[in-house]
Amino acid sequence: MQQKIRLNDILEIDVKRMGINGEGIGYYERLAIFIDNALPGEKVLAQITEVYPNRATAKVLQTLEKSPNRVKPLCPVYDACGGCQVQHFDYNAMLDQKKDIIKKALDRYVKRYDAHIISDTIGMDNPKNYRNKASLPLRLIDNKNRFGMFARNSNAFVLINTCGVQHTKINDIFTTMTSLMDRYHIDAYDPVLQTGIISHAIVRITENLNEVQVTFILPKAFDGLDNLLHELVKLHPEIMSIYKVINPDVRQSYFTEDIHLIYGKEMIEEQLGGHTFSLSPDAFFQLNTSQADKFYNEMKRLAQIKPTEIVVDAYAGIAPISHYIGQDAKHIYAIEINEDAVKSAKISLDQNHIDNVTVIENNFEDALDNLNDMKIDVMLFDPPRSGLGEGVIRTILKYKPKRLVYGSCNPSTLAKDLSLLLKDYDLKHITPIDMFPYTSLVESITLLELKTAL
Repeated sequence: MQQKIRLNDILEIDVKRMGINGEGIGYYERLAIFIDNALPGEKVLAQITEVYPNRATAKVLQTLEKSPNRVKPLCPVYDACGGCQVQHFDYNAMLDQKKDIIKKALDRYVKRYDAHIISDTIGMDNPKNYRNKASLPLRLIDNKNRFGMFARNSNAFVLINTCGVQHTKINDIFTTMTSLMDRYHIDAYDPVLQTGIISHAIVRITENLNEVQVTFILPKAFDGLDNLLHELVKLHPEIMSIYKVINPDVRQSYFTEDIHLIYGKEMIEEQLGGHTFSLSPDAFFQLNTSQADKFYNEMKRLAQIKPTEIVVDAYAGIAPISHYIGQDAKHIYAIEINEDAVKSAKISLDQNHIDNVTVIENNFEDALDNLNDMKIDVMLFDPPRSGLGEGVIRTILKYKPKRLVYGSCNPSTLAKDLSLLLKDYDLKHITPIDMFPYTSLVESITLLELKTAL
């Protein structure tokens, strides 16, 4: 198609909606224009920065008409830091927008559905300081150790002094940590010069039990952390566990098999929904504790599990969903491929006296094959952003459970998966949940029921 716009063109654009990355979207001659930092309802003068066959990107030169929902960001480095995308948008308005993002994804892939099945987004009363875990790079700036973030789509280090979405104690511990590194001459790693000791640090807090776990990421072996550890624990006695991980390249993952417990206990504990969970450093646990409780309770509500039913909890992680529904089902098969998560799940289920859950360390398709064609009544899913995919969906359609409850963190892959599942299932309900305030990320829970004619 012959494009009617060119690089560096300056256009007046009405912003109609928000994209999945928090950008404003307007149209010129029916071509979608994605505009960073523009909000729905605004009119902007924008300069085209990239042109593609089916879209273009632009930057705002001037806001001609401002949205009444535009607010001052709470973070002083918001424009530079890539951690949040929508701090400039009123929180309650963003809750409505997250619902609309799900609707637009369904419009693209599902086409025919009743929009009334999408409920209002479940938000937070206080959306600040909600993150219970932070994994941050450390750098030596002007001979001082500092923590920060990487700018969006970049490896440029952005220095921060505090973060408004991280738990306040996490901010305090990072501040103490870098100060002690200065005192004991333990420098942050410089990836260009390949000097220094610590490249990243991970701090996790269990909000309801106030236990902290710290993990240091080192590009090579180093045994001189004793003074730092002693002083850090003295100043923050809530630290119950410290690890070091030797990892010369963190581009794929923070964790390697070269991991060592260097202080305290192997796992820290959290309580949620009346259950106690044991967490190793790399065990997945929702980053927003209070919203996680709402998320799992909503999955339980929609599943409506009966005492006679057999349930599969897929992508189980440390099996929080199995904990929440344990007393409702006849038996649950929790399927998880990560060895450490399986270990944590078994420990937590045992200490919570839940004995009707079998944890299977395997991928979903192979695990189902090994269940010998058992009749499964309900399947619950909480997959990564890539969604279920065609292979998993083929297995679902082979077993045809009566109900599916699908926890999603990506509206696009959710909608793609639904387009395949709706061959045999009816779409009954979608509940959006704001797990990550001030970001464009959208979580949701979808209920599907097997068509009655099947």
